[in-house]
Amino acid sequence: MLTKQRLELLDAIAQTPEEYIPELLDFVHFFHQQRITKSSSASAWDVAMSEINSSNPERQSIRRQRISQLFSTLAVLVSADEQKEALKIIESVESFV
Repeated sequence: MLTKQRLELLDAIAQTPEEYIPELLDFVHFFHQQRITKSSSASAWDVAMSEINSSNPERQSIRRQRISQLFSTLAVLVSADEQKEALKIIESVESFV
């Protein structure tokens, strides 16, 4: 059974001039891709937060080592202002670590 919104969409497509159909199709493909990306990003975030909140001491130790390596790399690659900005962000989410 078609919903009212789906019928409206199909009607709008039917009224679209033929020369604009390729652009409309590109838009629909882009829309679907963005939805997939958004949902996989949210899932990845949930996994990351779960990992951060893990109470396994071995994982916590590995995590601290990796963060230390990240900071060492960051110190070499970015300016002092960028480092300060990154530190502010990290401090703002410190309660999650």
